[in-house]
Amino acid sequence: MSHISTSDQEDQAILQALKRNPDLKACFLEMIDIPTDTANQLNLGDDAEDAVIHAIQKTGAVLLKEWAQNKADKAEQETREQPGVRMHEKKRCCGTHPSPK
Repeated sequence: MSHISTSDQEDQAILQALKRNPDLKACFLEMIDIPTDTANQLNLGDDAEDAVIHAIQKTGAVLLKEWAQNKADKAEQETREQPGVRMHEKKRCCGTHPSPK
């Protein structure tokens, strides 16, 4: 019987996260290009430092956006599960809510 090692499980978790979020994947690809400088744009240490800072800030923004979306989705789901709670709907022209679907 074969067991997946912890390292393999972590690798799979990373791959799944990158597949779910293309923006995060782009950030990581940008980060892993910095040490090799394949575009040959980082001639000074300051340039490399700026590139690292930019990549980390961009990644942080992507992660915080995903976190906020997850929180909003969870809050909406919890609200929908509460009995008697009706989600916000636009009123019709005469001031009544549309009939439930």
